[in-house]
Amino acid sequence: MRWIGHAGLASGRPGGTPTRQTLADAERLHVDCIEIDVCCSSDGTLLLRHDPDLPSGRRVGSVSAEQARREDPDLLTADEAAEVLSTTPLVLVDLKHAADAHRVALWLAERRDPQRWAICTDDVDALKAARAHAPQIARWRTLPRVPPGRGERTRRIVACALRGMLPGRLAHLAGEVDAAALSVDRWAVTPRLCDAARRLGLPVAAWTVNTPSAARRMAACGVDFVTTDRVVEVRAAIASQDGAATARCDG
Repeated sequence: MRWIGHAGLASGRPGGTPTRQTLADAERLHVDCIEIDVCCSSDGTLLLRHDPDLPSGRRVGSVSAEQARREDPDLLTADEAAEVLSTTPLVLVDLKHAADAHRVALWLAERRDPQRWAICTDDVDALKAARAHAPQIARWRTLPRVPPGRGERTRRIVACALRGMLPGRLAHLAGEVDAAALSVDRWAVTPRLCDAARRLGLPVAAWTVNTPSAARRMAACGVDFVTTDRVVEVRAAIASQDGAATARCDG
Protein backbone atom coordinates (compact mmCIF):
# COMPACT_ATOMS: atom_id res chain seq x y z
CA MET A 1 0.00 0.00 0.00
CA ARG A 2 1.27 3.45 -0.92
CA TRP A 3 0.21 6.76 0.56
CA ILE A 4 -0.90 10.10 -0.87
CA GLY A 5 -1.12 13.17 1.35
CA HIS A 6 -4.40 14.81 0.36
CA ALA A 7 -4.47 18.54 -0.43
CA GLY A 8 -1.02 19.14 0.99
CA LEU A 9 -2.38 17.92 4.34
CA ALA A 10 -4.13 21.27 4.75
CA SER A 11 -7.77 20.14 4.94
CA GLY A 12 -8.07 21.54 8.46
CA ARG A 13 -6.97 25.01 7.40
CA PRO A 14 -9.32 27.72 6.08
CA GLY A 15 -10.04 27.00 2.44
CA GLY A 16 -7.73 23.99 2.53
CA THR A 17 -4.80 26.30 1.81
CA PRO A 18 -1.46 24.55 2.40
CA THR A 19 1.46 26.54 3.75
CA ARG A 20 5.17 25.92 3.47
CA GLN A 21 4.93 24.35 6.91
CA THR A 22 2.10 21.92 6.08
CA LEU A 23 3.89 20.85 2.90
CA ALA A 24 7.14 20.37 4.79
CA ASP A 25 5.28 18.38 7.45
CA ALA A 26 3.80 16.18 4.72
CA GLU A 27 7.26 15.52 3.31
CA ARG A 28 8.52 14.49 6.75
CA LEU A 29 5.86 11.78 6.88
CA HIS A 30 7.62 10.10 3.93
CA VAL A 31 4.46 9.65 1.91
CA ASP A 32 4.79 8.30 -1.60
CA CYS A 33 2.94 11.24 -3.12
CA ILE A 34 1.60 14.63 -2.11
CA GLU A 35 -1.50 15.93 -3.85
CA ILE A 36 -1.89 19.67 -4.32
CA ASP A 37 -4.97 21.52 -5.56
CA VAL A 38 -4.19 24.18 -8.12
CA CYS A 39 -6.33 27.14 -9.21
CA CYS A 40 -5.46 29.84 -11.71
CA SER A 41 -6.01 33.49 -10.81
CA SER A 42 -7.30 36.01 -13.35
CA ASP A 43 -3.73 37.15 -14.07
CA GLY A 44 -2.54 33.63 -14.82
CA THR A 45 -0.84 32.82 -11.49
CA LEU A 46 -1.20 29.23 -10.31
CA LEU A 47 -2.23 29.14 -6.65
CA LEU A 48 -2.69 26.30 -4.16
CA ARG A 49 -6.13 26.18 -2.59
CA HIS A 50 -8.61 23.32 -2.14
CA ASP A 51 -11.67 25.58 -1.98
CA PRO A 52 -11.91 27.72 -5.13
CA ASP A 53 -14.13 30.21 -3.28
CA LEU A 54 -12.34 32.88 -1.26
CA PRO A 55 -13.72 34.15 2.09
CA SER A 56 -15.52 36.95 0.23
CA GLY A 57 -17.32 34.40 -1.94
CA ARG A 58 -15.36 35.43 -5.02
CA ARG A 59 -13.71 32.69 -7.05
CA VAL A 60 -9.93 32.53 -7.16
CA GLY A 61 -10.18 32.66 -10.94
CA SER A 62 -12.07 35.95 -10.87
CA VAL A 63 -9.37 37.95 -9.08
CA SER A 64 -5.66 38.61 -9.45
CA ALA A 65 -3.12 36.74 -7.34
CA GLU A 66 -2.54 39.91 -5.32
CA GLN A 67 -6.25 40.28 -4.60
CA ALA A 68 -6.54 36.61 -3.66
CA ARG A 69 -3.63 36.94 -1.25
CA ARG A 70 -5.27 39.90 0.43
CA GLU A 71 -8.07 37.55 1.42
CA ASP A 72 -5.86 34.55 2.04
CA PRO A 73 -2.32 35.68 2.89
CA ASP A 74 -1.08 32.10 3.14
CA LEU A 75 -1.71 31.30 -0.52
CA LEU A 76 1.30 29.72 -2.17
CA THR A 77 2.07 29.81 -5.85
CA ALA A 78 2.79 26.57 -7.67
CA ASP A 79 6.42 27.67 -8.01
CA GLU A 80 6.70 28.21 -4.24
CA ALA A 81 5.16 24.80 -3.58
CA ALA A 82 7.58 23.14 -6.01
CA GLU A 83 10.49 24.57 -4.03
CA VAL A 84 9.19 23.03 -0.80
CA LEU A 85 8.35 19.68 -2.40
CA SER A 86 11.76 19.23 -3.95
CA THR A 87 12.27 15.74 -2.49
CA THR A 88 8.73 14.34 -2.69
CA PRO A 89 8.78 11.22 -4.89
CA LEU A 90 5.61 12.25 -6.72
CA VAL A 91 3.50 15.41 -6.74
CA LEU A 92 -0.05 14.99 -8.00
CA VAL A 93 -1.59 18.21 -9.29
CA ASP A 94 -5.36 18.14 -8.85
CA LEU A 95 -6.85 20.52 -11.40
CA LYS A 96 -9.68 22.41 -9.72
CA HIS A 97 -11.09 23.93 -12.93
CA ALA A 98 -10.96 22.37 -16.37
CA ALA A 99 -10.59 25.84 -17.90
CA ASP A 100 -7.14 26.08 -16.27
CA ALA A 101 -5.83 22.93 -17.98
CA HIS A 102 -3.81 24.74 -20.64
CA ARG A 103 -2.07 27.02 -18.15
CA VAL A 104 -1.35 24.20 -15.71
CA ALA A 105 -0.06 21.94 -18.50
CA LEU A 106 2.35 24.62 -19.71
CA TRP A 107 3.67 25.00 -16.16
CA LEU A 108 4.10 21.25 -15.81
CA ALA A 109 5.87 21.09 -19.18
CA GLU A 110 8.58 23.31 -17.70
CA ARG A 111 9.43 20.88 -14.87
CA ARG A 112 12.97 19.58 -15.11
CA ASP A 113 11.93 16.37 -13.35
CA PRO A 114 8.72 15.37 -15.17
CA GLN A 115 8.79 11.86 -13.69
CA ARG A 116 8.00 13.44 -10.30
CA TRP A 117 4.80 15.10 -11.48
CA ALA A 118 1.32 13.97 -12.48
CA ILE A 119 -1.99 15.68 -13.14
CA CYS A 120 -5.46 14.47 -12.21
CA THR A 121 -8.99 15.56 -13.03
CA ASP A 122 -12.28 13.98 -14.04
CA ASP A 123 -12.50 16.22 -17.12
CA VAL A 124 -11.58 14.39 -20.33
CA ASP A 125 -10.87 17.51 -22.37
CA ALA A 126 -8.60 18.87 -19.65
CA LEU A 127 -6.56 15.66 -19.60
CA LYS A 128 -6.34 15.74 -23.40
CA ALA A 129 -5.05 19.32 -23.16
CA ALA A 130 -2.45 18.14 -20.65
CA ARG A 131 -1.45 15.35 -23.01
CA ALA A 132 -1.03 17.83 -25.88
CA HIS A 133 0.97 20.44 -23.97
CA ALA A 134 2.83 18.31 -21.41
CA PRO A 135 2.93 14.78 -22.85
CA GLN A 136 5.73 13.72 -20.51
CA ILE A 137 3.54 14.34 -17.43
CA ALA A 138 1.53 11.33 -16.24
CA ARG A 139 -2.24 11.69 -16.39
CA TRP A 140 -4.39 10.20 -13.63
CA ARG A 141 -8.05 9.98 -14.55
CA THR A 142 -10.41 10.78 -11.68
CA LEU A 143 -13.50 8.60 -11.49
CA PRO A 144 -16.40 8.88 -11.58
CA ARG A 145 -17.05 12.25 -13.12
CA VAL A 146 -19.44 14.48 -11.17
CA PRO A 147 -20.63 17.87 -12.44
CA PRO A 148 -18.87 20.68 -10.55
CA GLY A 149 -20.63 22.26 -7.61
CA ARG A 150 -22.89 19.28 -6.91
CA GLY A 151 -21.65 18.73 -3.38
CA GLU A 152 -20.49 15.80 -1.31
CA ARG A 153 -23.86 14.04 -1.06
CA THR A 154 -24.43 14.05 -4.82
CA ARG A 155 -20.87 12.91 -5.44
CA ARG A 156 -21.34 9.94 -3.13
CA ILE A 157 -24.66 8.99 -4.75
CA VAL A 158 -23.10 9.09 -8.22
CA ALA A 159 -20.12 7.02 -7.08
CA CYS A 160 -22.35 4.35 -5.57
CA ALA A 161 -24.65 4.32 -8.59
CA LEU A 162 -21.80 3.85 -11.07
CA ARG A 163 -19.57 1.42 -9.22
CA GLY A 164 -21.14 -1.62 -10.85
CA MET A 165 -20.52 -0.17 -14.33
CA LEU A 166 -16.98 1.16 -13.93
CA PRO A 167 -14.99 -2.10 -14.11
CA GLY A 168 -16.31 -2.89 -17.57
CA ARG A 169 -15.58 0.63 -18.84
CA LEU A 170 -12.08 1.11 -17.45
CA ALA A 171 -10.27 0.27 -20.67
CA HIS A 172 -12.26 2.89 -22.58
CA LEU A 173 -12.08 5.52 -19.84
CA ALA A 174 -8.32 5.14 -19.41
CA GLY A 175 -7.69 4.88 -23.15
CA GLU A 176 -9.42 8.19 -23.89
CA VAL A 177 -6.60 10.08 -22.17
CA ASP A 178 -3.79 7.49 -22.09
CA ALA A 179 -4.11 7.41 -18.32
CA ALA A 180 -1.16 6.21 -16.25
CA ALA A 181 -3.32 5.63 -13.16
CA LEU A 182 -6.85 5.98 -11.85
CA SER A 183 -7.92 8.15 -8.92
CA VAL A 184 -11.24 6.71 -7.76
CA ASP A 185 -13.78 7.95 -5.24
CA ARG A 186 -13.66 5.37 -2.46
CA TRP A 187 -17.42 4.87 -2.70
CA ALA A 188 -16.90 3.54 -6.22
CA VAL A 189 -14.01 1.20 -5.37
CA THR A 190 -14.71 -2.53 -5.53
CA PRO A 191 -12.56 -5.64 -5.86
CA ARG A 192 -13.83 -5.98 -9.45
CA LEU A 193 -12.63 -2.49 -10.29
CA CYS A 194 -9.18 -3.14 -8.82
CA ASP A 195 -8.93 -6.46 -10.66
CA ALA A 196 -9.91 -4.79 -13.95
CA ALA A 197 -7.37 -2.01 -13.40
CA ARG A 198 -4.65 -4.52 -12.58
CA ARG A 199 -5.28 -6.36 -15.85
CA LEU A 200 -4.80 -3.04 -17.64
CA GLY A 201 -1.62 -2.30 -15.70
CA LEU A 202 -3.18 0.76 -14.03
CA PRO A 203 -2.62 1.61 -10.35
CA VAL A 204 -5.74 2.61 -8.41
CA ALA A 205 -5.70 5.42 -5.84
CA ALA A 206 -8.74 5.60 -3.53
CA TRP A 207 -9.80 9.00 -2.20
CA THR A 208 -10.41 10.41 0.35
CA VAL A 209 -9.87 7.74 3.01
CA ASN A 210 -9.82 9.19 6.53
CA THR A 211 -10.89 6.37 8.85
CA PRO A 212 -9.23 3.06 9.72
CA SER A 213 -12.35 1.12 8.69
CA ALA A 214 -12.42 2.77 5.26
CA ALA A 215 -8.69 2.15 4.83
CA ARG A 216 -9.11 -1.53 5.67
CA ARG A 217 -11.92 -1.83 3.16
CA MET A 218 -9.78 -0.21 0.45
CA ALA A 219 -6.92 -2.58 1.28
CA ALA A 220 -9.29 -5.54 1.00
CA CYS A 221 -10.43 -4.30 -2.41
CA GLY A 222 -6.83 -4.20 -3.58
CA VAL A 223 -6.10 -0.51 -4.16
CA ASP A 224 -2.51 0.56 -4.74
CA PHE A 225 -2.70 4.03 -3.18
CA VAL A 226 -4.74 5.54 -0.37
CA THR A 227 -5.31 9.29 -0.46
CA THR A 228 -5.83 10.61 3.05
CA ASP A 229 -5.74 13.67 5.29
CA ARG A 230 -4.75 11.47 8.24
CA VAL A 231 -1.62 9.71 7.09
CA VAL A 232 -0.33 8.67 10.51
CA GLU A 233 -3.62 7.29 11.82
CA VAL A 234 -4.67 5.48 8.66
CA ARG A 235 -1.21 4.10 7.91
CA ALA A 236 -1.00 2.76 11.47
CA ALA A 237 -4.36 1.04 11.07
CA ILE A 238 -3.18 -0.79 7.96
CA ALA A 239 0.17 -1.64 9.55
CA SER A 240 -1.56 -3.16 12.57
CA GLN A 241 -3.81 -5.19 10.30
CA ASP A 242 -0.82 -6.46 8.32
CA GLY A 243 1.00 -7.27 11.55
CA ALA A 244 -1.94 -9.24 12.86
CA ALA A 245 -2.21 -11.17 9.60
CA THR A 246 1.50 -12.00 9.69
CA ALA A 247 1.19 -13.18 13.28
CA ARG A 248 -1.69 -15.47 12.35
CA CYS A 249 0.33 -16.93 9.48
CA ASP A 250 3.37 -17.45 11.69
CA GLY A 251 1.19 -19.06 14.30
